[in-house]
Amino acid sequence: MSENSMSAYAMGDTPEEADRLDVQDGLYRGATEYLLRAAGLREGMRVLDVGCGTGGVSLAAARIVGPEGHVVGVDMNPEVLEIARTNVAAARIQNVGFEHHLLPDVELPEPVDAVVGRLILMHLDDPVAVVKELTGLVRPGGLVTFQDVNISRARAVPDVPLVTRCRDWISAGQREGGRNPDMGEQLAHVLRSAGVTDPAVTVVVPTGGADSDAMTLVAETVRSLLPLIERSGVADAREVDVETLESRLSQACAEVQATVYLSELVAAWGRVG
Repeated sequence: MSENSMSAYAMGDTPEEADRLDVQDGLYRGATEYLLRAAGLREGMRVLDVGCGTGGVSLAAARIVGPEGHVVGVDMNPEVLEIARTNVAAARIQNVGFEHHLLPDVELPEPVDAVVGRLILMHLDDPVAVVKELTGLVRPGGLVTFQDVNISRARAVPDVPLVTRCRDWISAGQREGGRNPDMGEQLAHVLRSAGVTDPAVTVVVPTGGADSDAMTLVAETVRSLLPLIERSGVADAREVDVETLESRLSQACAEVQATVYLSELVAAWGRVG
């Protein structure tokens, strides 16, 4: 992304972070597809997926729009786009393509029916300006919908103190990186400020237990943010002990048979005038 729209991605660009994105997609895939359908994605649409990462949202959109529709995913990271292409090939879905672009500098041969994005606005310095620019790529009456998280809502029931600490570490790391850990609750305001008409909002919360990938996602998110977590002063590497964190989370949740409610996934959507 351009220097005016986004600074360094807080989560880093390591192979471990790419793996974390795939785990995250697995946990949020059903919620993402549900929210895309709720927003109005339909068969036959031409869709632009911005900040597509490893391609999870692009694949979800492609399943919805079907063979008569088409999805273009764009991302600033060429390496992650190669992973997205591999994932699409493995899924044997033909109506998806990927391109390297820096937001909001995306050029398309014709307007699309919808612009979508998941967990991208939280990483932008000026999300309103970027969304406003992207609406120019959408036909009149077309759809604009973004999904983002509220990290502070993550919790374990019954309470597991280690889960709470991880949530607080992740939130502190995001803030240290200049990002809002609860961007989800800001989505409607961002869309409205960008000129999107009467945005609607829906929330979905994925869950997992002690033996689920939820433990992996929490631990690996802490790993990706560890430099920022340490810089924030909330914890140091010795306290976090990231190499044993996933197993400790699993054990702590198993001891009380806890359900982990992951970060809320919020979708906001509206139409271009």
